[in-house]
Amino acid sequence: MNLPGTLQTLLLACCLMCGPAQAFELSFPAPLRNNSHTYYAHLPGTQPDGLSFFEGFIRSLTVWMDASGNIRLSAIDEEREVCSDAGQGSTQNGVNTASFADSFCGDDSYFSGSTIAEALTQTSWNPSAILESDIVFNGNRKQQFESFDHHFHHVAVHEIGHTLGFGHSAVRASIMVPRLSQGRRDPVLSIDDLCALAMRYGSPEDCPILLGEGLSTNGLPTDAEFVGGATDDSGWTFRERFEPSDRITIYGTVVKDRTHAFRRGDLHVVASTEDGVLFARHADGNFHPLEDPENIPSAGELDVDLYAQDLVIMGTRHPDREPSVGPLIGTVYQLVGQTIYFYLAYSLKDRPGEYYYGSEPIRVSWPSG
Repeated sequence: MNLPGTLQTLLLACCLMCGPAQAFELSFPAPLRNNSHTYYAHLPGTQPDGLSFFEGFIRSLTVWMDASGNIRLSAIDEEREVCSDAGQGSTQNGVNTASFADSFCGDDSYFSGSTIAEALTQTSWNPSAILESDIVFNGNRKQQFESFDHHFHHVAVHEIGHTLGFGHSAVRASIMVPRLSQGRRDPVLSIDDLCALAMRYGSPEDCPILLGEGLSTNGLPTDAEFVGGATDDSGWTFRERFEPSDRITIYGTVVKDRTHAFRRGDLHVVASTEDGVLFARHADGNFHPLEDPENIPSAGELDVDLYAQDLVIMGTRHPDREPSVGPLIGTVYQLVGQTIYFYLAYSLKDRPGEYYYGSEPIRVSWPSG
């Protein structure tokens, strides 16, 4: 059966609505050593709600621990040296800290522009773990923390997320979004954040938008995981069925097999209509008919230094990442009564022809009637 003209227009027009961007990132293929951290937090001062900054830091640690019973985070109200003897900007001294400062161990570049805080981690390969973390809140902006409700709490939860191994997110609902918006300061973890926790410190099945199990075309077992979904509320909820006028963004995340971490590869997206007609997204963002399922074009190269990488498949990107573009709207593309399926996969440069993929697609439908 031929592809309906409206669906063909939709899939070929995806160059206007898709491009690489990061949602939850796992920047290192291992968790905290022993899944625990104790911070020496020297944070003098008081927040607008009357809590001390130290009490606010404890409260921020609790946000992550309440969401995962597998991590143990604590803080001691004591000043410790942040910097090491290795030179300017170096913090590697075996001590986890949280503090206010005007620079990061003498390096002023960390607090250039509008930067509110920074977090650095030290890692090891044998054993593979995050060994040390240091959070420095910009002392030049301490008045902001003293003046605005939830401001310090939100920033602290975000920076603690970095010390857990999470990168920035393009999902607007995520606590790991790179810029604190004026309209939201109460730090509530989103589905995106909870999935990052599940992948790093829990079980993948704890992620509500897990796309089945990871499979490989070579038939060998893999611990690769694939996550994704469609949302019309910035990522607070994900679902399959939408009203024709809903403004939709579709996200997908690939978590590589641990043995593939830091190896170069390509990300792939295959779209299927209900009639089984296949299209593949190319690196330039365009969807074209997939003529050879054994040779799927690249949808965008994975960063070599990331363990997990996300893609905004369709919809509005975060303005800090790429220019915002129009969302997917069923009525605009005449999709009422239709369903489209998006499958995620990746391949490795040194294993051409082998693909690792999620067993379930992201389904997006616009029921009629």
